[in-house]
Amino acid sequence: MILNLTAEMRKTVRKSDNGNLRRSGLIPAVMYAEGKAGLNINVPANEFKKLYKKSIGEIAVFNITVDGKEYHTVVKERQINPLSREIIHVDFYELHPEKEVNINVPLKFVGTPAAVKDGGILEIVKRSVSAHCLPKFIPEDFEISLANMKMGETIYCKDVKIENVKIAEHADTAIVSVHTPRNKEVKAETAE
Repeated sequence: MILNLTAEMRKTVRKSDNGNLRRSGLIPAVMYAEGKAGLNINVPANEFKKLYKKSIGEIAVFNITVDGKEYHTVVKERQINPLSREIIHVDFYELHPEKEVNINVPLKFVGTPAAVKDGGILEIVKRSVSAHCLPKFIPEDFEISLANMKMGETIYCKDVKIENVKIAEHADTAIVSVHTPRNKEVKAETAE
């Protein structure tokens, strides 16, 4: 998902000035790039929150325009006020076309396993996987089909294949599994 955002250079760096910026409807932010000093910017709070909410569950590339120059970035970190739950600071990471970037790819689970229809329990262990790839290959999400899962079956990171994306998780890390309900296991043991 590509989202466009206009920002302005931030000339202030004192903590008290950042509070004034927030009260005027701006969020202080920094744009980082490998080998460059961070660029202090302000982003409009309402516009950023609206775009950020739209991107939840997907990877979003923010095209930020500052003084007529466009930067392709991803949100690396955001700080939230623990009381008001408002975003108080954002770190953007600039993408370079020829350098791999580390990302968390959201997983989208599709279908209902036949084993669940027969009384099995679906356990989702991971909702995203760490990966790295070139910016042009960043996927919004990755679909995992659950329709053919059988009782006792588990899908691991080694089973996930995303074209041009390398999964950075350990190969034996479980993503999703279907297992027998505990009370059925106990009944089966007592019947024997």
